[in-house]
Amino acid sequence: MHKKLWWLLASSALLLLLTACPQTSGKQETGISGYVVDSGAGEAVAETAISVYDAGTEDLVATVTSGEDGSFMISVPEGAYDLKLEKEGYAGSQVLNVQVKEDYTTPLNIIQRKAFNPNWPVTPPEVTLEGVADGDVFDSSFGYIPYRIISTPAENLSTNLIYAALGKTPGSGFITGFRDLFDSVDDTGMQYMDPLSYGVIGDTTFQVVVYDTNGNRTQLIRHVTITGAFMGENELQAPELRGVLAVTLGMNVGFYSVDGQTAPAGGNLFTYVLWQPKFDYSEYPNDEPAGYRIYRSFDGENYAPIATVDMYTTMFTDASPDLEVGKTTYYKVTAFAGNDESEPSNALSTTPLDVFSVNLLSPEDNEMDVSVTPTFEWEMSEVGSYRYVGIAVWDALTGEMATLASGAQPLLVNKTSYTWNEDGAYDGSGWYTLQPGRSYEWEAYEAYAVDDAAEPTAVSIAADGFGLWFPYGIYGMPSGQHFTFTTAP
Repeated sequence: MHKKLWWLLASSALLLLLTACPQTSGKQETGISGYVVDSGAGEAVAETAISVYDAGTEDLVATVTSGEDGSFMISVPEGAYDLKLEKEGYAGSQVLNVQVKEDYTTPLNIIQRKAFNPNWPVTPPEVTLEGVADGDVFDSSFGYIPYRIISTPAENLSTNLIYAALGKTPGSGFITGFRDLFDSVDDTGMQYMDPLSYGVIGDTTFQVVVYDTNGNRTQLIRHVTITGAFMGENELQAPELRGVLAVTLGMNVGFYSVDGQTAPAGGNLFTYVLWQPKFDYSEYPNDEPAGYRIYRSFDGENYAPIATVDMYTTMFTDASPDLEVGKTTYYKVTAFAGNDESEPSNALSTTPLDVFSVNLLSPEDNEMDVSVTPTFEWEMSEVGSYRYVGIAVWDALTGEMATLASGAQPLLVNKTSYTWNEDGAYDGSGWYTLQPGRSYEWEAYEAYAVDDAAEPTAVSIAADGFGLWFPYGIYGMPSGQHFTFTTAP
């Protein structure tokens, strides 16, 4: 299993290029709909007051409050609008220049983080974008898009992060992939963005996201057109979809990004999609795509495009507001160049798991007079078909670590107890028993549930200290519990 898992996640180092360009067909209600979430792939923010203004003015058009699941729907005429969000205890958040077309519901998911300090200003920073305006046309065959971003935070605050990207709303690289990032500066100076790095063509967006030091957020959208690249006749091959993996985290990781879904409370939910390009080299270069389009369905029949990535990307992270625990999701991928598009790939599906939790029971925290061959006990939620727990024990005096179970079976499968050295793993060593009168610490360093041990398509993670499933940061995702006990003299 681990060999297949590592192969599936190995491509996470590649660029994850999420394009915010969902499309639908047929007549819809004219307006804006989406979710308010506390972070990319994060949980809902309920009861946020959303005020809608004509773009660039203080003319109030509509107000609405996000629901318990963070969702909102705003009916407004065709036009351009600014949305401003307020909630007690939360930083301010605004999205500027949202375009609404007749008989179309514009999808928009908005980040609103808790304020770092509620007593500090909760006014989103003012943002100026130079070099890019609505209606601009850029030819990707002839160089870069020049731009400059200037951020003006509220008094006594400073700019934390500035993101910029083409064809998507940028944020955390883990969620949104390739984007321009500027840290702790108010002025980016003149910069240059290569359209070919984003795999977009036609009408799209140039988007900027700015956070200040209190978590206040401004998202600025400019509507532009990209022309010029890959416009000839093409003989494109359908890629092969190699794997999908829905990931549920039992601990909320605050990605600085958008396009996240209302995940389970306190957790995150997203899906990895991985494919293999296909080429008929006898047709080169006409079989070389400009990029790939990812399609998603919830019934296995009706697919809608959800993202576009460039030609060098073979993995995508889906953090959609429509993903739900227990809701089966299907994916296909196509190659495209200009107006040409390949046949779709094969389809694969996944059903996200609920939050998996592990609670340590015995020895209890700070328990005294524990046996030198203690029985470790824990409880875990009934999630998935295969539930794995890896327990680590540290000697507080020497700092040495031992794990429950042998090296051949390092994880305890569907078990909730283990008596020290019951499998003889430490026979003939100093860890044959624990030492009398010694303090020890123990925790579940790995704890996760999967839907299938041989071919996993969904995993729910309570702890991932080694980063096996979730290679985010240096130490993966640590356990939330860490118990100490002392053996009898």
